[in-house]
Amino acid sequence: MSYGPLTVFRVTMTSGATLTAEIDLARSWKSAYIDMTGAKSEVRFQASDASGGTYRQVYHPAINSSTVGVNIYKVTSASSGGYVPIPAGLRYLKVETTATVDDGNTFKIICSD
Repeated sequence: MSYGPLTVFRVTMTSGATLTAEIDLARSWKSAYIDMTGAKSEVRFQASDASGGTYRQVYHPAINSSTVGVNIYKVTSASSGGYVPIPAGLRYLKVETTATVDDGNTFKIICSD
């Protein structure tokens, strides 16, 4: 099975911010990861179905539960320096942090099929 070439997208979070600008991943991908290098707080994701559209929190299903439930998709700062799988299939994303960024940070989203 081939995963094809990797495509890397970058988005910068400015100092004092908790949300990046929109990232257009150009299309839907089978696999996506975030490079957590430099992350100093928890990272979450917001997604939209259109460029400039309404952004909403990304959730994932709660497994091993007797009832259907969902949890906010979060990546802890303990993952700093690693690649973490994120929900694939979404084209328009924003990266959100739980604490303001002091000196700016560039996040990389790595996608493949």
